[in-house]
Parts: sequence; C-alpha cells; structure tokens
Amino acid sequence: MSSRRLVLGIDEAGRGSLVGDMFVAGVALAEGLEEALLRAGVRDSKSLGRSRRRELLLDVIRYSDMIVVSRVAPEDIDRGNLNDLEVGAVERILRHARSRGISPSRIVLDEIAGRREAVERIARSLFPDAEVLMSPGADKTFVQVSAASIAAKCLRDESIRILSSRYGDLGSGYPSDPRTVRWLSAMASTGSLPDCVRRSWGTLRRIKTRTLDEFARKR
Repeated sequence: MSSRRLVLGIDEAGRGSLVGDMFVAGVALAEGLEEALLRAGVRDSKSLGRSRRRELLLDVIRYSDMIVVSRVAPEDIDRGNLNDLEVGAVERILRHARSRGISPSRIVLDEIAGRREAVERIARSLFPDAEVLMSPGADKTFVQVSAASIAAKCLRDESIRILSSRYGDLGSGYPSDPRTVRWLSAMASTGSLPDCVRRSWGTLRRIKTRTLDEFARKR
C-alpha cells in the first residue's frame, strides 16, 4: 500500500440524462495538492464549458495518483434503482483502488439519497482507517470531487459525441435540453429507439404519448 496520504474524490456525470451512460469517476490525489488544482482552475464540471473541461482533465491526470471510471449503461438503469447502481459503481471504484495499492486516508463524495450507511459500510470494509465523508454539493466544495466530476463529465461528453455521430444531433441528452426532446420525438415517431435511450424515464413516455396523439390527429 502507498505511504502517501491520499484523498479519493468520487463523482458522477449523466445521472439524470435521458440518453447515454452514467459515468462515476474516482480520482486519488495526495494531500497538499489542492491549491495547485485550484490555481489551475479545477472546479465543479457543470460550471465549465466542454473545451475547458478537457484542458483541465490534463491537470487532473498530471497530479493524480489514480483515475478510475465506472460506467453504468442505460439498460442497467432501466432495470435497477439509480441510487443502488451508483453505490455499486462506487464500490467498483473502491475495489479497484485497493487492488492498485491505493489506500486513501479520506473518501469524499456527494450525497446519494438514502445510501449513506451502505457507502460507509463498503468503504470501511475495504479501508478501515479511512474517513468517509458524504456531503451534498461536494463537487463544489472539495477539489478532489471536482476533479472526479471533470473526469466523469469528459467521458460523458465524448460518449454523447459518438452517439450524435451515429444517430444525429441529440443535444446534451438531458430532458431540459430542447434539442434532446426534438431528437427523441423524431426517433419515437419512427417507432424505433436506439439502445442508448433510457426507456424507463417519464419524459420518454410523455413524448411517445404525444407522438401517438399527433399521429392519430393526422389520420
């Protein structure tokens, strides 16, 4: 195990999306590097543009002892509970860290509703001496979690880019994005949805209902 005191920050990207995978990233950083990352501009990925996130990922790679990302596919999200799936991704990250000899003195992540005890139990079974801190808005207040959010979001960005090249401009993939809603309406009207769409989301059901209503009116 490493003798350096490390902080492992964990965060996700794509949790609330209609389209594509959820990515959960873990970034291990040595204590004392916080200021270097803050000076570089590392902060919550949602406050950064795509090109800036990619630039900052290079700084995260430069300073980190480990970056690991766990992917959760749409079909898994449709079959399972999102909070439980995120806990599972966190566990995979922690197990990978242990297998690589990474022994964090602190594990920091955003709150996962109703899963605090489960996360603490998993973390302490693998790293008995580590402090486990689940904090709402951790991606804004802990630079290690901000770094993880950048890693997760960059992979999410690239995944959406690849899907758009295959299926057409689908926007960000989120239900608040008009481009995503227009794309999904067009896809629903063909009667065929690609596997990247999360079929259990309520927005999809509303779009499909509206599309059927519009089809009936045109007949």
